[in-house]
Amino acid sequence: MKAKASTVLVLLVLASALMALMVRGDVAGICANDPELAPLAESNPQVAQCCQQFDTLFANIDAVLQQGVTALVPVMGCTVLPPVELSQGCYQDLLAAGANCYYETNMMVQFFNDTGLLGTALDAKESGNLTEATGALPTEDAFKQQAIDYIPTAQKNLEALTGNPDINPLCCQSIKKLVADKCACEEKPMTFVNSRLEKVGLDLANYMDLAKTVVSKMNCDGADQLEVYPNCVA
Repeated sequence: MKAKASTVLVLLVLASALMALMVRGDVAGICANDPELAPLAESNPQVAQCCQQFDTLFANIDAVLQQGVTALVPVMGCTVLPPVELSQGCYQDLLAAGANCYYETNMMVQFFNDTGLLGTALDAKESGNLTEATGALPTEDAFKQQAIDYIPTAQKNLEALTGNPDINPLCCQSIKKLVADKCACEEKPMTFVNSRLEKVGLDLANYMDLAKTVVSKMNCDGADQLEVYPNCVA
């Protein structure tokens, strides 16, 4: 159900987490329904504010689709707070990637929309039926094929916006920086993401080759050394 992110990491983490949370059916109150987040929100005003921001974000998912990655900017700061606790260095990398990969990341939002994956997640949110929702999702192999098949469409759409069908050099460099700084290898943030994805049967590690392939096919070598916790080489 997932692909790549920021162009590799931002959406790989954010979009996957968004969809996993929606499939679980607890979008109406993310923190209230999460045994880890609920006590943190009660004791930490900043976490409580982030919970409210996410609830507001998910309550109007159509606006997210219209704004693309811009809609996520207000909540990116939440990634440095407990229990995620992304390092300041990787947070800065994340912000840079969000800015430099703006169009590329929006192409991925469009991928989730065009392929119906986002619609499936939204249907699950409304029904609250996790079994039905996960059954409606494509298999891992089918999803990977969808992602590969979508590359020409993404390149065509990207070229229409930027004049270039490939990942732009600044974005590619931002991806390379995220990978070099091993941001997907940080234990706390990745444990948080993985624990949520496991609830809907997803393993982030299974999609690393796909992320590398997609980025490479768009003429960027920034993801070639991509690793994800806990499968990271020191």
